[in-house]
Amino acid sequence: MNALEKQNTTRIFGLDVIRALAILLVLFSHVYYLIDSSNPLVISLSGLSGFAGVELFFVLSGYLIGSILLRQFVADDFSLRSVFVFLKRRWFRTLPNYYLILLVNLGIAFLLGYSSQYWYNYFYFFQNFKTYSIGFFSESWSLSVEEWTYILLPFSLFFALKFGNQLSKKWSFFYTILLLIFLAHVLRYFNMKNSEITSMEIWNTNLKSIVIYRFDTILYGVLLAWLHHFHSHFLDKYKVYFLILAAHLFVLQFVILNVLGVDIISCPVYFLVFYFTLSSMIFFLALPYFIFWKTSQSVFSTSVSFVSKTSYAVYLIHYSIVVVVFKYVLQKFELQLPTSLILFIYFGITFSLSYVLYRIFEKPIMNLRDRI
Repeated sequence: MNALEKQNTTRIFGLDVIRALAILLVLFSHVYYLIDSSNPLVISLSGLSGFAGVELFFVLSGYLIGSILLRQFVADDFSLRSVFVFLKRRWFRTLPNYYLILLVNLGIAFLLGYSSQYWYNYFYFFQNFKTYSIGFFSESWSLSVEEWTYILLPFSLFFALKFGNQLSKKWSFFYTILLLIFLAHVLRYFNMKNSEITSMEIWNTNLKSIVIYRFDTILYGVLLAWLHHFHSHFLDKYKVYFLILAAHLFVLQFVILNVLGVDIISCPVYFLVFYFTLSSMIFFLALPYFIFWKTSQSVFSTSVSFVSKTSYAVYLIHYSIVVVVFKYVLQKFELQLPTSLILFIYFGITFSLSYVLYRIFEKPIMNLRDRI
């Protein structure tokens, strides 16, 4: 592992906090389903927490991979070999766990009778590339967004450097990211003009979960990596103000606009083109505070680190394996368990299985990656 990669593997406690927060939000989003809650407030909060958790993961992932790519981009010639080295290391991180859990999900789908008509698409991350064809392993939609962005970004940077050599590397990187973000908005705009999305249910499957309309969310994190690399002092100086602004924008988007009755019918341009822009900017503004939170001696730091390290395994396992099977067992045997016990079992099984996956599969593969 070279010096740049070693520098990047240094853990930052604030980013562990963000990972832990994001995965806990995602876990909470399925509680209402497990306990059969019909409380509209619980359902609304579940939807919000799931959306916020995934969007937070997107921006954080963008910052992390953007930091790696930017260091490579400015440090060497950034050839095609550089691109493939980046992809190889990224795929070592994401694909083994994904394919293992995909095979488990195929088995569950077969046993429980879930639709697996387009199962082969999952192996190439085409299950939601431009249309939604997910019948099982529903959380995989976000992994498709990430994997295709990991491919799009380094190749875009390579061609930008090759054909835009009149620009410095600093500005070539910056303008490439802005251009890709603009492209995503153009695609969403033309989708708005040529589709009928008139409900949030259709919005969820035909827009929110589609790769070609969502890759820009990760790029806001990449843009933050650029700011941190070239303007670290500026971010550090104003990080608290950015966090306060992010909190206000969060309340605006998810509380005030709802109270004012802004919806997909009354304001389609906002919901179909700029909704994700605002949510991405919220987390873009919030993240600098945590980037500079290097260490912690808190009694909770060990727990935060544990949740952070296992977060990818938790994300893969928590719903289509734990929630789906647990719910099936509850219904099959007509079990009436207290809510507290259901939650204890849900979180206990999820983190236990995730830790096993992390220790015996994910971590050894990451160690192998670092040796080759």
